[in-house]
Amino acid sequence: MNVNVQAHHVALPPHAGSSLAARAKAFMARLQKGVARLDMTLKDINGPRGGRDKVCMIRAELADGGQVVVIDRDSSLRRAIGRALTRTRRLVSAELQKRQARRRERQRIKATRNGWPTAPGGPGPVIPS
Repeated sequence: MNVNVQAHHVALPPHAGSSLAARAKAFMARLQKGVARLDMTLKDINGPRGGRDKVCMIRAELADGGQVVVIDRDSSLRRAIGRALTRTRRLVSAELQKRQARRRERQRIKATRNGWPTAPGGPGPVIPS
């Protein structure tokens, strides 16, 4: 999984980009096969005036096409990043599960169209021994 971190109007220490990328990789570790790329964009909308204006936008490109986009806004950039990563992991996991269920259903339908009996409770055909 490739992780890209960009900061717009946000002062980050020189090593922060690589540590954020490592944090995102560790956070999404169990979903790495399903995610091809993760783009994290950090923005401070109002500049130094303060307020609830720190934005973390994460765009996850899935390995088999499609994407999941999460935007979180908070007064603390750390909280915005944490919540955005949590929501991204949850949404990517749900999307990958939906895609897997659709794939299994298509295989089951294809198997029944070919005249193969299906195993009770399973998506695959019954193979006589």
